[in-house]
Amino acid sequence: MKARIDRFAIADVAIVIGDRNGLLYRYQRGAMATDRPVLIASATKLLLGTTAWLMVEDGLLAPTTLASAQIDFWNRDASDPRSRVTLEQLFSFTSGFNAASEQDGCIGSPAYSLRTCVREIHDGGVDTPPGQAFSYGSEHMQIAALMMTQARGRSIDAIMRERLLDPLGVSAQTRFSAGAGDNPIYAGGMRSTGEDYGRVLAAILRGDLMRDRAGFLADRVGTRPMVIVPPGLSRNRLAWHYGWGFWKECNGPAYTASCDTAPVISSAGAFGFTPWIDFNRGYWAVIVLEEPLNRGYSPGELSVALEQELQPLIATALGR
Repeated sequence: MKARIDRFAIADVAIVIGDRNGLLYRYQRGAMATDRPVLIASATKLLLGTTAWLMVEDGLLAPTTLASAQIDFWNRDASDPRSRVTLEQLFSFTSGFNAASEQDGCIGSPAYSLRTCVREIHDGGVDTPPGQAFSYGSEHMQIAALMMTQARGRSIDAIMRERLLDPLGVSAQTRFSAGAGDNPIYAGGMRSTGEDYGRVLAAILRGDLMRDRAGFLADRVGTRPMVIVPPGLSRNRLAWHYGWGFWKECNGPAYTASCDTAPVISSAGAFGFTPWIDFNRGYWAVIVLEEPLNRGYSPGELSVALEQELQPLIATALGR
């Protein structure tokens, strides 16, 4: 496994591996370290999704909660498809937004508040009817973040600290990047370290973080068409599905029911930070990477490919 990492195309990379009890192994190459805070991009999605699921278990929200029930300007006209958008659809990327393409806009802009940004997204309308297609993009979670703040009456940072990060002893280095007020990219705007993130993965793996972990881990794509997927999946030819803010991995040319039993879940980011949990073999791991996107290659794509090569090596090393 160490030899494979040493052959990796990017020099500054680290990996941390653990199980339900905590840290088992770390390896650091070049200037990267497992305790160095880096931009985690889409690995943010699993942290936000986990926080939202804990709010569901607290009774503050439900998977079926309508966006219109939490957001006062949301269209409630039954003839308008936006009136049917639910929290579950937002976290499973089946809400109908971003179906054509993800456009640059208000998300992450300090010129907008979260409320005004979500209003702009709302006014732009859906691209497909809610619940009919999967489309990977940032608009879903920006809307979900506003629903969460409305339900709890606190900021996302405060909710995440209170309900997820502080109880697990996650350091203050795990946070949304400053500079966008209450409107950071909620689907991809956090910093973290491999070891901080591992505390969350270990808690999910242990099974004592949630009362209904099986519900959290459920496949939420089913037979829906997957209109937009990130290049790390399409170019690596991975037939994965999506859950509640994370990918459900599956080997082979098609997603099968067997992939729902003791799954592998992951949430790779565009800069290469790639966390995953293997429930069958009882371990978690994080590839710690932060590479710019302007060097002629995709760090996220390379990191996902490395993850796939490391998985059987880790299983062999652990004897599981």
